Amino acid sequence: NIGAIEGGAPYRPNYFPGVCSVYVDIRTPPQVRPVMVQHEIASALSSLGVEYEMEQYKSLLGHEGKGVEPLVKSVEEAYQFVCGVKLKFEAPDRASIWTDTNVYNELGIPAVKIGPRGKRIGPRNEEIEIDQMLKAAQLYALVALDICRRERNY
Repeated sequence: NIGAIEGGAPYRPNYFPGVCSVYVDIRTPPQVRPVMVQHEIASALSSLGVEYEMEQYKSLLGHEGKGVEPLVKSVEEAYQFVCGVKLKFEAPDRASIWTDTNVYNELGIPAVKIGPRGKRIGPRNEEIEIDQMLKAAQLYALVALDICRRERNY
């Protein structure tokens, strides 16, 4: 995702910019390390024959949750009950890019991502219908209830 492009001088729009900065957000799946992406970008830029500087200012690794099967089963059952349809899963390479669940998964704490989808047509849209929020709250409550009533294996 190209997050921002800066270049040129606003008071001289007819001049070619001497410098252009491009800010890119790249989310990587677990098997891809940021340094690998950096090498690919450097290779692509070098082949263009342009002078460039590249700086990586933030790096977060993707993680695939381990031991999440009981949690996934609970989410599937709650989703079926609340929504009346079977839950559709994202592909692991897409779902395991950096999200808040990675903080837990990196530490070995089972975590999954589930929630209402907004209307993502065109530019980013954070709008979610109230009905979807209510269904999400019901789903979270059912999953929490299911987890809390399980026997603990200490």
